[in-house]
Amino acid sequence: MEQRFIDHGNRTISDACTGLMWQESYAYVETGNNISWYDAQDYISKLNREKLGGYDDWRLPDRLEIQSLYEIAKPFQSRGKTFILHIDPIFEFGYGSCFWTSKTRLSAALGFEFDTGDIHWYPKGSHKGTVRAVRNDWQPRLMIDLSWAKETAGF
Repeated sequence: MEQRFIDHGNRTISDACTGLMWQESYAYVETGNNISWYDAQDYISKLNREKLGGYDDWRLPDRLEIQSLYEIAKPFQSRGKTFILHIDPIFEFGYGSCFWTSKTRLSAALGFEFDTGDIHWYPKGSHKGTVRAVRNDWQPRLMIDLSWAKETAGF
C-alpha cells in the first residue's frame, strides 16, 4: 500500500489520498491554549505572513477536509502514552481535541472532535478549539481505489 502521508521536513505534511497539504503542528502546541475561531483566523494570517513551508495560502479546513484526517483505528501514541485521539502519528499532537473549521453560521463555527469523531457548533468567541492549517484544493477522487471499482462492476 502506498504511503498516505508525506512529511516534507519543513513543518508541512501532504496527504496523497486527498491532495491536501497540512500544517504538521497546530495552534495549541504553539500557544499553550485553546483559541477562539476569531483567534484562529489571526493564527492563519500569521502562518501566511511567515510563509509556512514556503506558502502563503494557508486556511482553515472545511468539515470534510478535517474529517479526512480522522482514523478510527489509530489511537495517538506519544511519549510512551496512548491517547484516544484518532489521527496518524505523523502529525504533532499534544492536547486539544477540537479543531475549528471554516464552516460558520451566524455567530457560531463548526468544530471537529478528534477524540470522538463528532462535530459541534460553538460560539465563535469561545475558546473551545484549536487549528491545524491546510492548503491546496480538496480532491476526494484521489480517495477512490479504482481497482475496487473494477472488482465490484458486476454487482
